[in-house]
Amino acid sequence: MVDNLILAQSAKEAARLKGSNNKSAYLAGGTEINRLGSTINARTLISIGRVKELDGIREEDDAILIGSMCTFQDIIESPLTPAYLKEACLFMGSRTKRNMATIGGNIALRRTDSYLYATLLACAAKLTLMGKSGKTETRCVCCYLHKYEELKDLLITEIRVPKDAKVQTKRYSNTVQSHAVLTVAVGETPWCEKSSLRIAVAAKNTALTRLDDISEAMEQKELTDEEIIKNLKANKELKFKSDIYGSPEYKRYLLAVTINDLYRKVRGGQG
Repeated sequence: MVDNLILAQSAKEAARLKGSNNKSAYLAGGTEINRLGSTINARTLISIGRVKELDGIREEDDAILIGSMCTFQDIIESPLTPAYLKEACLFMGSRTKRNMATIGGNIALRRTDSYLYATLLACAAKLTLMGKSGKTETRCVCCYLHKYEELKDLLITEIRVPKDAKVQTKRYSNTVQSHAVLTVAVGETPWCEKSSLRIAVAAKNTALTRLDDISEAMEQKELTDEEIIKNLKANKELKFKSDIYGSPEYKRYLLAVTINDLYRKVRGGQG
């Protein structure tokens, strides 16, 4: 139960307060903390809604820098935002919710039905994180995802996405207002040295992950649906279960054909 609310006046103050209280959480747009069945369990909320330095979208060299308090609607309306990120933000069907939900909050929650994670993983987005000392560090979004226990108390101050990435994303849900059963993204990004191709998936109640084995293989040649399905069966993170959305076999098939469809669009210059 929340019994204390602190209104932070700066990013440094917010990061310091969070680092000093392990039963606290950041309050950004409030769409998660205010919903029924929220996953946030904290006694103290540190509101960052008044911290102006966490707002705004700007261009720098080959990147677009987005403040973590920018809402989905801010991102959609900015002329600087790459089209692939606008598309992902529009997956949130409610404009009222888009006016509240922030990009930083969506990343920090790590929901397996995330609107943005597949796209951010596919473009190799980077995060600027601030610790309680006020010092910042840069981590890729994949690193943040997999090292969350180490990084969870750091404040996300900025998200950096490449201007020139080509990303195609497909989302499957029952309705436009529903959270996704499956979100798949395939991207070509200049920010990765090993392989420019990135494939990522957000699978409800299953995993948020990059599919590096498949992307490295498809960097060389297009795989058949059957070859992708075989790889998915061996993936230790994507342990699909039967539920109202379908069987594991169906979900692997849907994921495989979607990967191939998005791959052709990216390689065909439709990014």
